[in-house]
Amino acid sequence: MNGNEKEKGVSLNQQISEKYPSLSRKEKKIADFILQNFPAAFALSAARLAGQTGTSSATIVRFAQHLGFTGFQQFRSHMLNEAKEEMMPEDRFKLLSPKENQISTVLKIAELEVKNINDTLRQLDRAAFERFIAGLNKSRCVYSIGIGISSLLARLSAYQLNQAGLTTQFCAKDEHSFLEKLIRLTPKDVLLAFSFPPYSKETVQSVKFCYERGVRCLSVTDRATAPIVRYSQETLLVKTQNLMFTNSVSAVAMLINAVATEIALLNKKRVVADIDLINQFLEGDFLS
Repeated sequence: MNGNEKEKGVSLNQQISEKYPSLSRKEKKIADFILQNFPAAFALSAARLAGQTGTSSATIVRFAQHLGFTGFQQFRSHMLNEAKEEMMPEDRFKLLSPKENQISTVLKIAELEVKNINDTLRQLDRAAFERFIAGLNKSRCVYSIGIGISSLLARLSAYQLNQAGLTTQFCAKDEHSFLEKLIRLTPKDVLLAFSFPPYSKETVQSVKFCYERGVRCLSVTDRATAPIVRYSQETLLVKTQNLMFTNSVSAVAMLINAVATEIALLNKKRVVADIDLINQFLEGDFLS
C-alpha cells in the first residue's frame, strides 16, 4: 500500500465502504464483520477472522489486497494503528509493558514525538495558519485559556506571544471562573483556547460565550471534530499521541513557537525596541 490514503486522512471504514460494491460475496462478509466489530477485529489472526466469517485465509488475504494492502499483515497493522488512535489514552497505556532495556522507552518516545511533529506539519492548512497569525497580530489583547495540560500550553503561548510584541493575558484557573475573566472582552480582543482530550466543558462553554458575543476565537486542538472547533473562527490541529495516558505537548510547543516567531518577525521593530529598552533598564542585573 502506498500510504496515500492514510496521509489524506481516509479511515479504514471509508476505504472499505468505497471498495464495498466491487467486493465478492465472501469478501463482503469479511467487510461486514470488520465494520461491525471494529476496533476489536484487529486482535484476530487471518485464520480466526476466516473462521468468524465462514471464509478462508486465502479470501482474507485477497480482501486485504483488494483494499490496496500487500497482504493481511499490513492490513492488520493498519487496523491496529487506527484502533489505537480511537482508544482513550488510558486504554492505550494499559496495552504497554515494561521494557528490559529502559533506553528503548526513550527512543520510542523520541520517535513518537518526531512523528507527532511531522504529522502536524503534514496536515497543517497554510491558509488557516496565516489567518490564525493575522487574527492574533491585530488583536488589542490575546487572552489564553486551558485546563489541565492545556493550561500549561495557554501559559506558554501567553509568554511567547508577549515576547513577540503582543499584549497577552493568561487566564489561570483559580477562584474566578473563565467567564468572570472573559466578560469584558470585546471584538478587538482575541481568545486563544487550548483543548485536548478529555475535553473540558468549561473551556468549550467559555469559547462559545465569547464567540456568540462577537469575540474572535482561535483554538488549538487535536482533531477537526473536537467540541471547541464549532465555536472557533480558526483552528490549528496538532497531533498529541503519547505512550502515557496524557497528551504529548512537543508538537503543540513547536506550533506555538512557530506562531510566536512569525508574529515577532512581523513586529520586528517593536520587538527590538522593547528588547533594547528592557536591557538598558536591567543592565548590570544579570551574571555574565
